[in-house]
Amino acid sequence: MSDEKIHNHPTTTYEGENPAIRERKRGSGKKKNSNSFLQSLGIDLSELDVQITLNPEDKKLVMETLNEISDKVDYRWKVTQGIMIVALLLSAGAQIVEWL
Repeated sequence: MSDEKIHNHPTTTYEGENPAIRERKRGSGKKKNSNSFLQSLGIDLSELDVQITLNPEDKKLVMETLNEISDKVDYRWKVTQGIMIVALLLSAGAQIVEWL
């Protein structure tokens, strides 16, 4: 593309070598309603409630699985904290040895 085509572009204004910068008008600042399509159809989801019903065996299985996951996360977090404490102590020890 030649310089003439760039400089003659209708939306670009050049003053010397530096192009003029224009600000574009942005949205009105208000968040658009994402349910406008549904509201145009007369569907209102603001009062929507969801209820999940599980039979007792499934509920027991889900609760046991969640407890297992929780126990694993707690154990791994304690191990992580232990590693961090050991690293901190080793770092402090290395600093003390360097000072001596």
